[in-house]
Amino acid sequence: MAVITKTHALNVVRRAYGPTHAEAVAPQLPERIDLDNPAHTNLLYKLGLTPDRLFSALGGEL
Repeated sequence: MAVITKTHALNVVRRAYGPTHAEAVAPQLPERIDLDNPAHTNLLYKLGLTPDRLFSALGGEL
């Protein structure tokens, strides 16, 4: 089971897209994000937080 905390996820979003985007998605994220849970992965996808997009936004340093 791959679980990350909301804090960790927001740190990645902040690095990739900036603090404004992180603040915008923060209220929609659960405190613990289970990457094996389809509901959580669907939410991340809807928010544009897919591994490919994050990898690209971070310049390939995810």
